[in-house]
Amino acid sequence: MKRFDKESLTADVACIVLGVLFVICLAVLAVRLKEVQVKDTADYRYAYSRQAVRRVQLAGERGRILSRNGEVLAGNRKAVSIVCDAADFQKKTWKATVESIQKAIKEVALLIGAEQEIGERSIKRHVNQSLAMPLAVWSDVDHAVLARFLENEDKIKGFSVVVSEERVYPYGAVASHLIGYVGRDRAEAVAGDEKFNFFHPEMRGRSGVEHYYDSYLKGVPGESKLLVDARGFAIEENVVIEPRPGPDLTLSIDMKVQLAAEKELRGEKGACVVMDPRNGEILAMVSQPGYNLNSFVPGISHDLYDRYVNDPGKPLLNRAAGGSYAPGSIFKPVVALAGLKLGYPYAEKYECTGVYTLGKMHIRCANRWGHGPLDMPEAIMKSCNPYFCNLGMDIGTNAIVKAAHELGLGEKTGIDFGLDSSGVIPVADWKMRTYGEKWFMGDLAQMSIGQGMLLVSPLQMARMVGAIGTGYLVTPKLLPEAETIRRKVDFPKNALKVVREGMRRVVDGGTGKRAGKDLAVELCGKTGTAEIGKGEMRRKNTWFIAYAPRENPTVALAIIIENGDSGGGTAAPKARNILAAIFGERSAE
Repeated sequence: MKRFDKESLTADVACIVLGVLFVICLAVLAVRLKEVQVKDTADYRYAYSRQAVRRVQLAGERGRILSRNGEVLAGNRKAVSIVCDAADFQKKTWKATVESIQKAIKEVALLIGAEQEIGERSIKRHVNQSLAMPLAVWSDVDHAVLARFLENEDKIKGFSVVVSEERVYPYGAVASHLIGYVGRDRAEAVAGDEKFNFFHPEMRGRSGVEHYYDSYLKGVPGESKLLVDARGFAIEENVVIEPRPGPDLTLSIDMKVQLAAEKELRGEKGACVVMDPRNGEILAMVSQPGYNLNSFVPGISHDLYDRYVNDPGKPLLNRAAGGSYAPGSIFKPVVALAGLKLGYPYAEKYECTGVYTLGKMHIRCANRWGHGPLDMPEAIMKSCNPYFCNLGMDIGTNAIVKAAHELGLGEKTGIDFGLDSSGVIPVADWKMRTYGEKWFMGDLAQMSIGQGMLLVSPLQMARMVGAIGTGYLVTPKLLPEAETIRRKVDFPKNALKVVREGMRRVVDGGTGKRAGKDLAVELCGKTGTAEIGKGEMRRKNTWFIAYAPRENPTVALAIIIENGDSGGGTAAPKARNILAAIFGERSAE
């Protein structure tokens, strides 16, 4: 019988344990090797691709803005820029690379006869942040510079010509406040789970229709991929998603009417709005002085922008939609309707002596010696201040305020446009909050003739006069296909009839007779002259509002000329010429 050997057994167990451990280590090594060869290789390859490839977002072409008849109000043109490829000037250090690029730019500038537009700071920023992208050295160059570049192309290394889209406004300063302008900004990201490394800035609306309808007009961005080397210089570019253009936008603007209004306001400070009172379509919107929209392309200089901002004429102000003016006598039809709604006897005669006295306040009539006895239509025709002061005192503040709001005053018009002044229809609470003063009877008397603290915009007054002519208050709009929103004004039919008759007389021998001279249609209108300022600063803002034809009107108009002589002498003749462009003139018999 074999003797038990304890030492031998221990050695065998140790060998077995070592063998098992060896097998386990081999298994672990095999698993890890698989991970390195398969999974980690994929991860490393992905990480490498992230380092070697740069995603670039491409801007889509912006849609055009058109008039109702298809004229291009804002379009696109091809713009040529000269760019520098930093890869051709790379040195051992980044500082040396910047110096190399800067030196090359100076040499090219001499060859093509162009001023250097970018400095060392811009070059440094580009090298540090956008090395793989071309550096735009001269943007939107003219034909002469381009010709000289092409003539010397064989001498110029590392520079090339690229073509891009820039905005163009064929009518220059026409409808400038309405159309607005664009700037350059980062496009919205294309759907995806990775961020873009670089962006081609797209045109974005900054004011006017360009701004309000920016999301509609802008194109759909695309994508390209840049292959870069270890230092980040571009080697190759491939477009993977083509950018798509944005849709065109057709406005309700009628260029025949717009150009006629522009002509009448040229050289003036003022505004004009022409609209269709049946559906709210804006046919023309003019604010003067204006500015050339093309001066903002590809970007406005700081000096020019400062001149615009500091110009006492305020050319950047949209007086038509954003201006706030005392209405003067064009507010009197509102007071008349307020009285008629309360049953005020329109045929009752009031004796105008040339002045209305309220305590120590004396409100003069335009007719120094007075109009004598006159009823409401005559008072509207002759724009009698004492008559309307007396009417206002009889019916009170609340009635006038209610009528004003019924005609859309004291609130935004709701136009599909960024700028929309609400104006001011003052009441006691508003005056206390604004000025810390009580409401006095003198405030009511002033409001009754369109003076005092009342403020309106030309857009509001075009809407208001259209409502008087049709009986419906309509929301203005710039898109013909947009929904027509209107409501019937809450005035008795006879009240509207009386006011319309007074406004007919205004242009038929009254204060606005020059507005209807030789027109092919009858119209109804009202003049207004609002005195503002005191002493040497005292001046007159002159108004004329109208609707035409007299029956079933298709046009409502409001025009204001700052620092004019009178509504009948300054504004009415200009309104007449605009209406003549729409309806024509009466033929000589």
